[in-house]
Amino acid sequence: MRSATPGALVLAVAVLLGMAACIGGPSPATKHYVLSPVIAALPNEATSPAAPLVIGVGPVSLPAYLDRPQMVIRPASDRIEINEFEQWGEPLRNGVTRVVAVNIGRLLPETRVVTFPWRSPDEICYQIVLDIDRMDGPGGVGIALDARWRVLDRSGSEVAARVSRLREPAGAGTTAAAVSRALGSLSRDIALELRAIGGDCHDVN
Repeated sequence: MRSATPGALVLAVAVLLGMAACIGGPSPATKHYVLSPVIAALPNEATSPAAPLVIGVGPVSLPAYLDRPQMVIRPASDRIEINEFEQWGEPLRNGVTRVVAVNIGRLLPETRVVTFPWRSPDEICYQIVLDIDRMDGPGGVGIALDARWRVLDRSGSEVAARVSRLREPAGAGTTAAAVSRALGSLSRDIALELRAIGGDCHDVN
């Protein structure tokens, strides 16, 4: 009995792989999500002062397990799941920075908000440094957002340090929508603190 030739073996393997692909069916299409501001935009007629207070948002830090394109859920306290077919449409760190900045700008219309790294010619009056410790939860149930944040003045001195622990039920929409709502609550916490600090940016001697 003659042994199979190498060419025949290659063909057989190719046929088997093709059959396996047909049985398994096509892979699910990857869905991409972005975070969105949840604070309502100002009316068109609303205007800021000619020389508004400048607020800087950033840098923002994330745990390494969240800092990836794939969306992460946490079905148990000691276990995460990484979804290859649901991904962020931009780096998550960038999305958080962008959304928090827009929310704060809408909550404090008398200010102008810029994001890290600064490219503004105006000097930053107050800087928000944001360290996110957790921003996940069971899929379809809700989101837990734990964040430490600091407010620095124009000299770099810390004028406030706070921790926000927020829980957002899934409700209607996607996990990304729940994250956006949680970031809206975080933005409100920060805006309230900035109002308590006051609106004057004094020169540092």
